[in-house]
Amino acid sequence: MRTFRFIATAGTAAAAALIVTGCSASDTSHDTGHSASSQTAADFNQADVTYAQGMTMHHQQAVEMSDIVLDKSGVDPEVTQLAKDIKKAQGPEITTMEGWLEDWGQDSMDHGDHGSMDGDGMVSAEDITTLKQSDGPTASTLFLDQMIEHHEGAVEMAKQHRKDGKNPEALKLSRTVISDQRAEIKEMRTMRAAL
Repeated sequence: MRTFRFIATAGTAAAAALIVTGCSASDTSHDTGHSASSQTAADFNQADVTYAQGMTMHHQQAVEMSDIVLDKSGVDPEVTQLAKDIKKAQGPEITTMEGWLEDWGQDSMDHGDHGSMDGDGMVSAEDITTLKQSDGPTASTLFLDQMIEHHEGAVEMAKQHRKDGKNPEALKLSRTVISDQRAEIKEMRTMRAAL
């Protein structure tokens, strides 16, 4: 997504990002990042950390599901294109969020039970196995069903972060996740009805 390419670009030009956005969390200079720790600490809160950790894991699963579909033959061409689009959009977002967590001195993985987050849309291990074992046409349908629920969970996570978060770049990501994934949900429902 263009927004996140901009964020990543801004992250490489930390001084410019600080002036333009007022966000010290985008500082990815060759320092360890600890030199700006006092500014960075004022720039994020626990809701930002929880969101970045949870959404990184959420996006990683979406990429995994997309890879499963892209490895199959007989998948509906529109579903194949959707899987490619999801990977193209969410891969850079993962990198961006991992960069924030590193800048904030946080682990990139949430060591808690992600399943405890209500409505997060994460697909169960059993459903991932079913997707892997399905033929192309069945996988097309399953992928859409699972990804609609997955996206709905991402929207809910982003909406909660918009209420509780503090970091401007993370809040911008949440806003984009809400708009983009709502649009994809609508697209997927149309595709699903046509299969």
